[in-house]
Amino acid sequence: MADDDLAFLNLVLLLGTMTSRRLDGVARAGPDERNERLHAARGTIDMLASLKKRTTGRTTPEEERVLDSVLRDLQSRYVRALASPSG
Repeated sequence: MADDDLAFLNLVLLLGTMTSRRLDGVARAGPDERNERLHAARGTIDMLASLKKRTTGRTTPEEERVLDSVLRDLQSRYVRALASPSG
């Protein structure tokens, strides 16, 4: 795997991990922190979606698979977090 491929995957995984941690804390956060966490998570999800769109056709199959997987997982978790009761 080329260094650029590894760097791209590391970026996607880093952003995914950061967003996962934000979403993990939504259920136990107070109203202000909850909104802040959701807003930050949405921003990163949007950034990953934009990255996917802008790199279509220029990624390896593995990069595409990882990006798709991270994006689907975060979008699903975000929707569940929105539906969860407020802190």
